[in-house]
Amino acid sequence: MSSSSLPVLSPILSAKLASLARPTATNHEVDDILSELAALPAQLVVRASREIAAGAGLGWWQFDRRPREVLRTHWARLPFLRVREWFWPKSISEPVPSDHERLAANANLAWLFLFHPSGYLRAAALHSINVAPTSPFFLAALAWRLNDWVPQVREAARLCAERELPLVDARVAAVAAPYLLGRRIAWHRWTHEQDTLDQVFARKDVLEALAAQLRAGTTGPLAACLRHTMRFAAIDVHLIELARQAREPSVLALAYRCLISGRADWVVGFEWTWIDKVYFQRRQVPKLETRLIVRVEKAADLVKEAARDKSAIVRKIAADALIAKQCQLPDQESFVA
Repeated sequence: MSSSSLPVLSPILSAKLASLARPTATNHEVDDILSELAALPAQLVVRASREIAAGAGLGWWQFDRRPREVLRTHWARLPFLRVREWFWPKSISEPVPSDHERLAANANLAWLFLFHPSGYLRAAALHSINVAPTSPFFLAALAWRLNDWVPQVREAARLCAERELPLVDARVAAVAAPYLLGRRIAWHRWTHEQDTLDQVFARKDVLEALAAQLRAGTTGPLAACLRHTMRFAAIDVHLIELARQAREPSVLALAYRCLISGRADWVVGFEWTWIDKVYFQRRQVPKLETRLIVRVEKAADLVKEAARDKSAIVRKIAADALIAKQCQLPDQESFVA
């Protein structure tokens, strides 16, 4: 069984979500569920959204809001079915509250209703949110709604993001960044809505926290994350530290390459290029944007540092620079040796 087919939510959390289908679910139960969801990684938001909606029965409890006494009488008239009193007691003859009423009664349900199957409820939940996301998972959930398939929900998510994301904690944004920065070109429904996320990741405190995360990290798409952050000029001051202190060789190599070349590039999309027009063969290649980097250290000194690194991919950066900048580097024989 592939990892994508395995359930994201634990059995205990799924059971707690199922309890929300009861009209008598308390605010404490909702808060308990939200705290467990907040602990999920940001990259699981898409897979978890389906399980959350199905597990909590979102959208299922208001299909028929007629009093239970009416429904019990209706089914009792059928000759092939007799509904007994113990199956449908008179004590629950009141109508079940609608999702809109539940949302109005408990504002914390707004974070859960971000996964509601109804676009009206998703938009209502976004309008109800009045606090910044406190975890990477719920920051990713808000970003997922920026890419919603309903344009009105995307607009509501944009307004919510402009209202609340400037207040999000830098550490929360930094933890969610390796996943969300790559979604800019992976998700295709949004147009300008992702610019709201860029305003968060361009913050100096967020980039400082993200740089510390990239220096200490050893697993995950760290180099790809650094590549995406190159669109923000505030990351330049952290490149020399990443080149000298990062534990992941791919991060070292990318930081050295940008500093030695004095240029930073990042992927903005993909475009088709021909391989053979006769046989109509083509492939997609990344489309890049580039900007200049202001560096303090000399390129020759950076090449010397990279040439002494224990990682082969970092030394390869130094070798490429030696070929490209040989007229600018003194005593090239020592580098070659």
